[in-house]
Amino acid sequence: MEWFYAENGQQCGPVSEPQLEEMVRSGKLPPSSLVWCQGMPQWQPYATVHANAPPVLAGGQTARCVECGQNVHTDNMLRYQQSWVCAKCKPIFFQRLKEGAPPSASMMLWRSGPLLVVSQGARLPDRCVKCNAPTNGQRLTRKLYWHTPYLYLLILLNLIIYALVAIFVRKKAQVEIGLCDSHRSKRHLAITAGWLMAVGGIVLIIISIAKEWGWTALTGVILLLTALVIGAVKGTVISPKRIDTQFVWIKGVCPAYLDGLPEWREGR
Repeated sequence: MEWFYAENGQQCGPVSEPQLEEMVRSGKLPPSSLVWCQGMPQWQPYATVHANAPPVLAGGQTARCVECGQNVHTDNMLRYQQSWVCAKCKPIFFQRLKEGAPPSASMMLWRSGPLLVVSQGARLPDRCVKCNAPTNGQRLTRKLYWHTPYLYLLILLNLIIYALVAIFVRKKAQVEIGLCDSHRSKRHLAITAGWLMAVGGIVLIIISIAKEWGWTALTGVILLLTALVIGAVKGTVISPKRIDTQFVWIKGVCPAYLDGLPEWREGR
């Protein structure tokens, strides 16, 4: 079933029912928001349509608990640094701090404008980084590499020198990102299409050399370039904006995924 919802006076959607539920659960969409699907006589508040919707709180602000992930009124929460903890999770949270155990994943994630900032080794939430839908434990391991953009100036001097220096000075990070079935399938399709185009381009270039067909060679080169673009754009999923010894700044994460995270502050 496909749903439409109202946001900032605009009609948005369609989204699936699980996606709509996740938007409300994550706090992106208030339970009081108007929703509609085919068969309904008129738009109605989400909380009216769904009996299990989170309660609509009168006034004030809600925040996501770093332990349980639920959105709770801030009057019933404790703020610790840049994170919020609900009353139910306070004992667990402070026991974790007392024992020196690793902080919950939510305390190691921030947003910085359109970027996701993660602590090295942090475990990302069980949500798709491209649409914020639940991923049911499905994860994709990505090895990220980054160096200062100024290093590209070495290419003007010598490509081999650039490659050697880049390998030596680059920063590395490994993250496990959530990816829903839909975006996982799109990625696999893009990778397959890229490989087929690359192989087809190489075959055409070989044939053109043997037959001396100039236009065939040009077609082969175009296919190879297209394969590179598809691989870079569709197969990458996420990419690093910056990496240091403690944190990783990641591009390519959807706004809905970032909305429930605390704001990053330099020098934290």
